[in-house]
This record gives sequence, C-alpha cells and structure tokens, in this order.
Amino acid sequence: MIGFDRDVDALGKTRQRLQAYNQQLRLVHDSYANFDLHLGEAEKGKIDFALLDLGLSSDQLEHSNRGFAHQASHDALDLRFDNTSGQPLAAKLRQVSIDELTIILREFGEVDRPRRIAQAIIAAADAGQLTTVGDLVSVVTPLLKREKTKQGLSQIWQALRIWVNDELEQLQNVLPKIVEYLRVDGVLAVISFHSLEDRAVKQFFVAQENPCICPPRVPVCVCGRVPQLKRITRKAIMPGEAEISKNQRSRSARLRAAAKLGTS
Repeated sequence: MIGFDRDVDALGKTRQRLQAYNQQLRLVHDSYANFDLHLGEAEKGKIDFALLDLGLSSDQLEHSNRGFAHQASHDALDLRFDNTSGQPLAAKLRQVSIDELTIILREFGEVDRPRRIAQAIIAAADAGQLTTVGDLVSVVTPLLKREKTKQGLSQIWQALRIWVNDELEQLQNVLPKIVEYLRVDGVLAVISFHSLEDRAVKQFFVAQENPCICPPRVPVCVCGRVPQLKRITRKAIMPGEAEISKNQRSRSARLRAAAKLGTS
C-alpha cells in the first residue's frame, strides 16, 4: 500500500494508526497528482486499486491551525494542505485581481454576489487588513444574506481553499495517469465532496468508457479509440441516513468507481 498526502501532519497520524502494517506500507509527502514520479515506468499496469479521497479532513478542519474553518477566528489565513510550499491565502489575495477572484468565488464556491465580495476582499488585502480568519469573516459577513451567513462563509472558504491548493487541476491531471498504472480489472474509486469534482470524475469515466469521436453519421468507428474503463457505479453512491447520523460531514460525499478494461 502506497499513500500520498500533501499534509505532513496527516502522514504522521496515518503512520501511527497503521504501524502494525509498517512492512506493507509506504507513505509519501507529495500530491497524489505526482504519484507517477514516485512509482516510475516499471509499475505501469500493476496497480490493483487506487482511491482518491478529495477535499480536506476533519482533523484539518479542527486541529490544523491553518484557517480551514471559518469559525477559527485566530487562525492565520493559510488554507494550504502543504504548508511547507507555495503561498498562503493571505499572500495570494494581495496578488489576485478583482476579476480573477470573482471567477474563483463563482466557479469554485457558487458564491452569491461574487464580484461585490471580491472587491471587498481585495480592498482589505491591499490595505493590509487580512491576516487572520476573523479578519476575512468580518469583511465578507456584511455582504452575505443574514439567513444564509453560515452557508455563504462555507462557500467562500471552499472556493478559496480549492484555489490555493489547485485542487481541480490536480484532479484533472491525475485521472488519466492512474488509468495507465492500473492493471486490467484494476479499480479506480474517487470520493468527492464538491459538485465540480464529482462532475469532473463523472465526465472522465464516461469519456473513457465511450471514447469514440467519430461523427454520428459514420456507421462504423474509424477513429480507433477504444474504451479504457467500465463504470462500476452508473450513479454516484451517496451515504445513507445511518452513516450521516454518525458523521454529519459525510452528507455531501459522492463515490464513483470504474474498472480498467483489457486492450483486446
């Protein structure tokens, strides 16, 4: 078993929990999108099962001190999974334009009034007034509908986290590489918590299952593209009431899976 994570703390906790399996476990501090750099060409076609668990964990929300939760008012505005590389949110907000931030809020968080909120955030960042979670909350809360304040904050935080960590780009880059490394009948499973992620996975699976690009008027496929995957889940598997009652954060989880086909 080989596990990848950008969060050093998460790797440490995983190593402790799975210490009984130490001889069969390899943990790597890197993005899953770079897994091929650690496996190499020799491992292509040999992976039995690949699981992508997207988004962030409860531990990161509650204990990271990196600002993942908008309730943690004293946390720094970081939002990086890997706080040893890249730029924290506070620094990126001093460099992004209003137009760019508007798109980020709208596309990644489906935020209402994204331009007004982007303008307020940029103005505060330029004035040096954004260093903590509480600072950002105080800037955006007056622009949110009172009855939807909590939802609005969650959407803003989600959009900014996805942006800071390049989450969608990481996902889109890794999916085709995993297919190369799966053995025939090997399974790729993805758990997502955001509609954009789930849509990207669904579209990829469908395209790999039906890759033909011939025009509809062509009676026989001549493009030569052959299916690479067969979907195991035609629809996303969602948590049941029993699971949600035990873990409220599972309510938005979506699981999709597909198996690799042979080349014949």
